[in-house]
Amino acid sequence: ALLLPAVQQAREAARRTQCKNNLKQLGLALHNYHDIYTCLPPGYIARNVSATDPASMEAGPGFAWGTMILPQLDQAPLFQQLDLEGDCTDAANVALAKERLPAFRCPTDPGLDTFIVNDGTADYELALANYVGIYGYGNVTMAPGNPDPAGMMYRNSSTRFRDVTDGLSNTLLVGERASNHDFIRNAPEAASQSTWYAAIPNVNRPSGSMMMAMPEGPGSLVLGHVGMTMMGGMQMRHVPNSTNHIVNFSSRHVGGAQFLLGDGSVHFLSENVDYDTFRWLGQRADGNVIGEF
Repeated sequence: ALLLPAVQQAREAARRTQCKNNLKQLGLALHNYHDIYTCLPPGYIARNVSATDPASMEAGPGFAWGTMILPQLDQAPLFQQLDLEGDCTDAANVALAKERLPAFRCPTDPGLDTFIVNDGTADYELALANYVGIYGYGNVTMAPGNPDPAGMMYRNSSTRFRDVTDGLSNTLLVGERASNHDFIRNAPEAASQSTWYAAIPNVNRPSGSMMMAMPEGPGSLVLGHVGMTMMGGMQMRHVPNSTNHIVNFSSRHVGGAQFLLGDGSVHFLSENVDYDTFRWLGQRADGNVIGEF
């Protein structure tokens, strides 16, 4: 009995190391993608664009960044089975969407392998993932005609490393998200689930906010943001394990969550991290000087 806590700590240390290695693997895949295409993959792809009004673009559905880097994750056979010219909700594509990919799963997280979303017309079974791209500052449904999301990946993005003027070592690229927030507060499991596959509207997805009814768009299945300015200038702060907002960054590791930075390094950020530091890390070109984190 006296040895049990030590054994549990050792096991969690091993799981946390594996989680870190997963993020490093994703980082290498993203860098290899950039080497091939000279930009990072889009946060997700949305095709319905009005030539006269880009801001009218629909919020989804669309294949996500995780799908686009499958060949760089030794998942070329899976990637080749997907019809990227078709819709991510097409039956043949959705049949592949429940594939469990270990590189996208934190071993500390006890979530199920799949979950269900409904876009108002049908149910779709999607593989669970624990890592989401960094959108930046603001709402993840924001259209290109609105202010720049300022992060590394967002809807139809094509961020180049040379665009990251704050420096790759000072800019978040991917962060952890737990499969549910019951360990933080009594939150519906469906509110925080994520996938590697695609951004799909979910009419059953509850509001992600404790403060007001603020429905989240399909981008929140694959992306997270570091906060946003509300009406009256009030900031909503989305630090790891925040109790105010449940669709951004969190983990089952005690005290914070792990993040991949643009240079491929992985850092554990405390849930007590200075908010300005966290917000600045989530933006690629804000010009702020970041200290230790």
